[in-house]
Order: sequence, then C-alpha cells, then structure tokens
Amino acid sequence: MEIISHIREGRLELQLKGRLDANWADHLGNAIESAIRAGHHHIDLDLAEVNYLSSAGIRVLLKYLKQLKAAHGALRVVRTTEPILSVLQLSGIAGLLEAGGEKPVLAKSHPGTRRWERNGAAFEAHDGTDECGLDGRLHGHPENFASGKLSVAECRRVRFDPELIGLGLGAFGHDPVDCSPRFGEFLAVGGAAVTQPTDGSSVPDFQVTEGQLIPEVNVLYGLTATGGFSCLLRFEATAAERGVISLADLIEAALEDLRTSAAGFVILAESANLVGATLRQSPTLAHGQSPLAFPTVRDWLSFTTERSDERSLALIVGFAEREPLPDSSAFFRPIGPGTNARGHFHAAVFPYRPLPKGNINLRDTINGLLTTESARTVMHLLADEREFEGVGQTDLMRGACWVGPLRILGPAPQT
Repeated sequence: MEIISHIREGRLELQLKGRLDANWADHLGNAIESAIRAGHHHIDLDLAEVNYLSSAGIRVLLKYLKQLKAAHGALRVVRTTEPILSVLQLSGIAGLLEAGGEKPVLAKSHPGTRRWERNGAAFEAHDGTDECGLDGRLHGHPENFASGKLSVAECRRVRFDPELIGLGLGAFGHDPVDCSPRFGEFLAVGGAAVTQPTDGSSVPDFQVTEGQLIPEVNVLYGLTATGGFSCLLRFEATAAERGVISLADLIEAALEDLRTSAAGFVILAESANLVGATLRQSPTLAHGQSPLAFPTVRDWLSFTTERSDERSLALIVGFAEREPLPDSSAFFRPIGPGTNARGHFHAAVFPYRPLPKGNINLRDTINGLLTTESARTVMHLLADEREFEGVGQTDLMRGACWVGPLRILGPAPQT
C-alpha cells in the first residue's frame, strides 16, 4: 500500500492506494498514529484508489475514529469507490466516516485566553475562576531518608478527595505496619491516586473516587495542597530547538506568567524523555543504613540511565518554590537548567493517547485516563546534568499544565 499525506483546507489528508487488508492495516495505523502525535486531530482519508477493505482495515478505522473523537477531533472518508462504500455501509460505520461537506469545528477564543511564545515553545493560557490558589501542607521528614531512619511511626493516612493534590512516598493498605514493605512513590490528583509498590510486583496500583469511596494513602512523607488552579496552560514545543520543552522551562514559564515565586502543578503531556528514579525497596526497611550509600544504592533505587518513555503520556504532579522556607527546604531539590526554582515532581507514565485541545476539565481528563489505561510506572523526576554520563532532564513535547500560586502553611495538623 502507498500512503501520501498533505494538508488540505487545514486538515491532514492521507491518500491511500492499494489493498487495506491485514497485511497493510498496521501500516495505515502507524501513519495515523504518527499524524496524531504530530498534533493533527482532524484527518481525512482518500480511499478513491483502495480496491479492497477487510475487517482488519475496518478495525483500524474504528480504533482511530474513537480515539480522535475522544480528543475532540475527527476521522473522515472524503473519497471512495462503490465497492469500498458498500463495505463501510454493510459494516455499519459509513455514516460515521462519510465526510459530507463539513469542516472541522475550531475552538473559539474566550475572554481570558492569552497566547505567546517563549524559547520557541507556543503557550496558550486559559484563566480559571479561582484566584486564591493552593494552600500547601508538609507531611513527615524527608531528610530522614538519606540516613535510613524513616519509620512507620511518622506515617499518616491522607484522604485524597477531588480538591486535594499530593505526592511523596506512600502506599495503599489498612495501616502503616501493613504498608511497611510497599512504601514507594505516589501522586494524587482529581480524586485519584497512583502508587508504585516496592514489594517486588513493580506494577503501579491506583484508586479512583467512586461514589462514597475516596482514595486513602498511608503517607510516609510528602506534600499536599488544596484549593484551585488559577490557570490552564497549554503548550507545544514544535518550534523549539529539538522540538521539546524541558520541565524546568515549563515551570519557569508558568511562574513568570502567574508572577509568583511558588506554585503547584498538574501536568498531562506527551513526553520526549523522562529522567528520574524509582525505589526498589521500602525505605522503612533500611534500619539506619543509608539507601544512598555506594554501592548498595543500586539495590535501593532504579535510575534512568538513558532516554526513556519517549512518546508516552506523562501525568506529573509537583510543587516549585524559588526560595523555600526552612520548614519546607528538605522537600525541594534543584529542578534543572532553565529555572532557579527548586521543586518536587512525580510522574506516572501511561501509554500514549492524544489529548483534546483547548480548555479541558482536570478531573474529567484524569478520570478518563485512569478508567481506560494503566500506569506503567511512577517515578520521582530528577535532573541528571553530569558532564559526560548525564542524561539531562525531563523533556516534553506538548500538553496541558494546570497551575496555581502556592502558599505553604507548614506541617499538616496531627490527627
């Protein structure tokens, strides 16, 4: 099969020639997948020179029809032959795919929408209704990690309702003792929580708010914040050098736009490279021995040693502050070149799927993701800027960033 692509009236059109059978269905799927990842959410198919369509081809059309519809896009057949049209009609999808003469619906600009470019990346800000921002709380003592002195006695159970975001080391379970062999990285947002167990399973677990059931995490240490996001920042780095925007550059752009020195973030983005570390063992099992000591650090932590998770979907929760106060300084580390802010960011990695463009709802988007996809891992994001061996920092291609000014109110009240 031959596939030729070009832009027509603002849409990507794929001209197909040959048989759309089991042998070539994946070839078409790869072409559509590449187009979606390049940012094309309105795709036309010219089937005028396709002489055969099998069930394998129909399956590919249905897959991307549903995927693009979920992203507020569309897949259309603009030209076809009588035999192919007959197959589409008999399969019951002709009405869904036939083009008619409609044009894609363009997102309207709303009051409060701003657009600008920074370092080659394009930004579009949708102002929210909550100008009060986020109130943050500190949990536990992260400084005890390096000395191997983290204890279940420091653990507190936190209920992550839809208004609370958070990250840190934690686990699902009845009580801290039950969780002792499983404490690992976690993040929570939009009434959902994802944890990375350290009991050897290596499979992230998650809970989503359902009715009266609200996720609860036994938190060994971490940061949480409640309140609202004052801005949804859409970003795309197609014009930037290397076609990516680093996490540090994104954080700096958000802090500059909000004119604040501290902020809380939820980012859902297509990744080009994720750099971080994941615990192999629960830190409560260290018994006074530093997990960071060489060479045993390799038994405790798994580091990214090369570019990883390219073209994945990353759900990132984090906090950044330019000048952390003494109480919070242990929770923050340098983010990387591009900002002088310090931060704490965790990422849950999912298979790629396109994101709707424009102003999207946080909770609906997160719930839609977790009810259809499973996370592959949860990691603590780091910057590895070693001169020769370093793999750099997390790079993103495009996505959505919910951000709000942050006020850290100190340690969470004891309950």
